[in-house]
Order: sequence, then C-alpha cells, then structure tokens
Amino acid sequence: MNEPSQHAGAEGRQMPVNVNINMPSRPPASGQPAYESGHSTGVSYALWCAWLFGAAGIHRFYLGKFGTGILWFLTFGLLGVGQIYDLFAMKSLVRKADVQAGHVPHPRQIALARARGSLQPAKADPPQTLQQALLQVAVKNGGELTVTQAVMATNRNFEEVETALDEMVDKGYVDIDNAPGSGVIVYRFPELAGKPRLG
Repeated sequence: MNEPSQHAGAEGRQMPVNVNINMPSRPPASGQPAYESGHSTGVSYALWCAWLFGAAGIHRFYLGKFGTGILWFLTFGLLGVGQIYDLFAMKSLVRKADVQAGHVPHPRQIALARARGSLQPAKADPPQTLQQALLQVAVKNGGELTVTQAVMATNRNFEEVETALDEMVDKGYVDIDNAPGSGVIVYRFPELAGKPRLG
C-alpha cells in the first residue's frame, strides 16, 4: 500500500515521498495449509475473450497448455466448438493448471492427508516407573540386585533407588540380604530368583 506524503527538502520545497506499507495477508483457516496463489480464473476468462477478436486459445497458453493452445489458435478454437467448451470448463482448467504447476495439492494428496488426519494416533506407552526399571535390571541379574547396580542401570541417584527398593521390601515384594564375603546389601526378588540371566 503506497502512502504519498509531503516532505520538506533542503531548500524548503515540498518533495513527494512514497512509503510502502506491507500488510500481512490473512492467515489460512485452521488446519488448512497455505499455498501460493496460482492462475487467475478472471484472467483466464479475459484471455478467452481474445477469441472474439480472432485470437483463439490465448487462455490455454496462459494455463500452460501450449500444444492445445497452438491447435486452438490455428483452428480458430476447433471452429469455435473447443472455445465454447473451454468457456464452461474454465474453472476446471484453472484448477488442473494450478495442480500441475504445484500451486495447490493434487486431490489425491488432499484425500490422503484427510485420511491420515482421521486415523487416531497410536497411544504412547506410559513412561516407565523406577520400580519397573528396577525389575528389568533384576531380571537381567538373575533376581538379585545391589543399589550400585540399580543406579548404574537406571541413571537415577542412590537415594531414589534405595527408597524405591526399600518400599518394595516393606510391601513384601523383595527380600533383603547381605552378600557372603563382602557384606554388600543385596535385594533379592523371590519370584525372579533362579531365572536365567538375560544378556
């Protein structure tokens, strides 16, 4: 949008100054992708009217249909029949030209996008709790687990791991014992005891 304004020059004369203001275009409707504007239906109809002055098929050149544009031009719009057909099919011709030029998506692409949007996304698994992570580590260790092993496997701190294991002891899921020789506290999972180690 051009706003002419007056600006006093060095000699006191009024000099016209043009100011360009770029107004943002209206955002697309929610969920609708934005596409470039393609061929104009109004321009296509205006070029179709060149037939009345002896230049048939000019609208087809505008729409990128050069082969049929030449044919229409040389045959006076297929003796007028093709030109009259184009008058009623103009919107379809413009839409096809926009699809071929990449201004708008192909109807199949729109249908696929709608089909994908209608499918329910797969529900994500809930995040793994610390107790579940400890059970997995215990399975790999044949049903026995030390606090240090659990900290290394779960990347949690010692307090968190020890608290979680003690809660499992209090509820009767885990037994606590000392390793022979070293005296290190070992948490034993009776239900997992004797199972072959994984990995």
